[in-house]
Amino acid sequence: MRVIFISLITSLLIAFAFSQSVLQKEKKYLQDYTLADKLFHKAEMLSTKKIYDEALEEKLNGQSLAAFQSILPIVKKVADDSLAFFCHLKIGIIQHYFDSIQPAKNNYLNAIALKQNLPQIKDSFLFQPLLFTARIYYSLNKFDSAYIYYKKAEKIRELYQVYLNEEQRLYNGLGAIYFETGNFKQAKNYFEKAALLLSKSDPYYKDFLIAYKINIGSSLVRLEKFKEADEVYSSLLQYKITTNEILQNVGFVNLSIGNSLKAIDFFKKIKYNNSANIILFNQLGKAYVNLAKKDSAEKYYKLALEENKKWNDTRKNNAHGTTYQYIADKFIAEKNYVNGIDNYQKAVLQFYPDYYETDIYKNPTIFSGVFSYINLFNTLAAKADAFEKLYGQDKKQASLDAALNAYRSAFLLADYVEKTYDSDEARLFLNKIKYRVHDRPIHISLQLYEITKNNHYLEEAYNFDQQNKASVLSLNVQESSIKSQTVTDAGLFEKETSIKSNITRLSLKARQINDSNQLEKIKAETRDNEIELGKLQDKINELPGYKVKKYANAIPTIADLQKLLNKKTAILSYHLSENELVILCISSNDISYTKQAIDSTFFSTVKSFKASLNFIKSGQKYDGDAVSLQLYNATIKPIFNKLEHIENLLIIPDDELNSLPFEALNDENGNYLFEKFSVQYQYSTALLRNNINDKTFNTALAMAPFASRGNEEFTQLIFTKKEIENLKGDILLDSAATKNNFIAKATKSGIIHLATHTIVNDTFPEKSLIAFYPFTNLATNENNLYAQEIYNLKLTGTKLVVLSACETGNGQLSKGEGLMSLARAFTYAGCPNIIASLWKADDKSTAWIMQRYYHYYYNNISAASSLQKAKLDYINSPEIEKKYKSPNYWAHLVLTGIPEKEVSSYGWLWVICISSFLIPLCYLFVKRKKRIYDNSIML
Repeated sequence: MRVIFISLITSLLIAFAFSQSVLQKEKKYLQDYTLADKLFHKAEMLSTKKIYDEALEEKLNGQSLAAFQSILPIVKKVADDSLAFFCHLKIGIIQHYFDSIQPAKNNYLNAIALKQNLPQIKDSFLFQPLLFTARIYYSLNKFDSAYIYYKKAEKIRELYQVYLNEEQRLYNGLGAIYFETGNFKQAKNYFEKAALLLSKSDPYYKDFLIAYKINIGSSLVRLEKFKEADEVYSSLLQYKITTNEILQNVGFVNLSIGNSLKAIDFFKKIKYNNSANIILFNQLGKAYVNLAKKDSAEKYYKLALEENKKWNDTRKNNAHGTTYQYIADKFIAEKNYVNGIDNYQKAVLQFYPDYYETDIYKNPTIFSGVFSYINLFNTLAAKADAFEKLYGQDKKQASLDAALNAYRSAFLLADYVEKTYDSDEARLFLNKIKYRVHDRPIHISLQLYEITKNNHYLEEAYNFDQQNKASVLSLNVQESSIKSQTVTDAGLFEKETSIKSNITRLSLKARQINDSNQLEKIKAETRDNEIELGKLQDKINELPGYKVKKYANAIPTIADLQKLLNKKTAILSYHLSENELVILCISSNDISYTKQAIDSTFFSTVKSFKASLNFIKSGQKYDGDAVSLQLYNATIKPIFNKLEHIENLLIIPDDELNSLPFEALNDENGNYLFEKFSVQYQYSTALLRNNINDKTFNTALAMAPFASRGNEEFTQLIFTKKEIENLKGDILLDSAATKNNFIAKATKSGIIHLATHTIVNDTFPEKSLIAFYPFTNLATNENNLYAQEIYNLKLTGTKLVVLSACETGNGQLSKGEGLMSLARAFTYAGCPNIIASLWKADDKSTAWIMQRYYHYYYNNISAASSLQKAKLDYINSPEIEKKYKSPNYWAHLVLTGIPEKEVSSYGWLWVICISSFLIPLCYLFVKRKKRIYDNSIML
């Protein structure tokens, strides 16, 4: 018993001694952590001192790193995950300081992984490891991974109302990602936000400010705002900090505007001792190519390759891609197409890190993630052009096919990029880049069709043609349609609309302010709203099913398109380049095309015809017949033999043809086109996917604010009351025709008819407006409805909008996108059918035509046929004087929309015939049954 007792006491003493040892060790590692942490913060504080001791900072960081690394195994052994999180984070930060990038990244990732199971640690502590991981991935040119971690850090930022340490680096980093992907406007927003968050008490304030302003200037250069960029760079030279970077950017501005000698002067003043030499040598080589100094260019390209080997080895990066791209350009200029193509392929591999195919005949076809979109597009397009030039030498079909394949890849990329961008401004800028090569793939497709007679190439020509037409508008309409079907997440869409409305409100307000301080505040608020909109759209893109539908191909195949057309309807799609006009004709059972050479005379003829139509003066004779015939011979006659059984034309114009009223073209006999065909227009076949056949007539909204009086700004429109009096619904005249009433009723109306005045701004299309009552003080009148505001309306339930006002169908021409008109704004808002005016119209003739239009439209005649019949009635009416029957007075009204299925008058005859047969038959049947019933009673 005594032995057992002694043994028990001994065990307890051993256990106590062990526990004391553990406690002492635990106390020891906690003490060691505290000491390491003090060293860490002491090193951190050195940077805030007036006299900066870099050697001491390095020494303290080294001691701190060693201490944390010795503690970490003990911390892991005792399973103190909270302390392990902070150890990994601080080890990562110090390793990052010493440029030990890979170990730093691993420690950040370990900290991030530990935090997932540590709810007791605030989420704000996760901000730094996410941010620094993103920065490392960016430095490694892994933009996709960088973007993911930046966005995770941004989500943490949104959880807090207060400033988070290093927050400005988040905005600068995201700005850099947007810059790399070509979304330069959003990049500029983020760079400006980063600069705004800098604290003037920060000892590195000037360094960061200059770096961020250089980034702002770079965005302006890419947006082709060279003067603004030059002003930014010039303002920075006074600081005499980071002079190399400033000089290089000033040089790049000069290189971009074609001043290569001046660019070289700036470049030669720069001395780098880092990887920035690669970009510098690229730009020097490019400048010497522009000056036709081949040897000097080769020297600098060789130096760029050597620098890349030194700093990046085999790691893919954009600067290296640019070197190969420039070398390829030099080979092409020398007509050495094979070597040029080989170097373009090497550039492709650098610009798209996930692509590894070295075969020059192959190109990427599936795109995902974040990479250098614009550089890749330009390289693929240049490669395609090189193959086309090679075909000129070797006459091999394989070379022409290779050119088409490269263009196909480039345009697939453009489609992908458009859907990743979060603003129309970014999408329109991409369109400008795409437009520079837009005609080549169509030309090559038709060339291959003529060689092979393979219909596949006709389909290719059609696809490229439609990809070059109103892609931004089509995408927005497609997105709106998807959102209207996604009711479970309506809150996100409502918030999106609210932010867009805020941006519009601020933009309109900015136009009315002259005070520079107030203007800066509005610009800052606008920028913040645009950043918030981008974040929200990221969330929308991640909705289940939304992204899949959004990224689906919106352009119908020819086979699908033909199913939408009845036997009497044909599509004429025009493609216009500087020296060629292509017309694609698609009917329900056929596709054909014509192409013809044109020159500047064609464009001057179009201009002359528009001028003759736009001029209306009492007693002035219409003089457009001759030029009208010339245009008829160029645009209709070549394809006329394919229209033998056609009654309805759906015209998809291109560029300068967008404001041409085709129905007013006359043949050699003086007959107008609309006398044979009903004519309507469309921006792209992508907008024909959702065919609308139903019409709602009991919700019309008609407004005429100038029916009874006008003012100095706008004249009275006497006939507008008569124009809308036969509509079925709300008819609001004069003081009732207010903007507020329009906003309140428009989204609930099946038909909207606005008989009013407009002002079209060709320079700034978003400033174009529709006038409502009251109409005083035009410049600041809040009762004006601006184009920007129309974009934010939800008119998916509206079947028809009639803009019976001057020039509502006209506006600034955006190449490849069409006219930025008020009519386009209503299409953007979701209405499929718009009647608008191409020029300043005559009030009386417009009212006459619209009255007849509604007479037909309310009798189940399609919108296109109703407009045709109304115009025919007008020119054939004995009550209209002959001098008012020229196209000036009736051709301004054009319909853009979707073909409707029309109830044929013969259908009603069949109903009458069948009814006349069935009614007597039913009578006999009932009478016979009655007889049988009577007989059964008698039995």
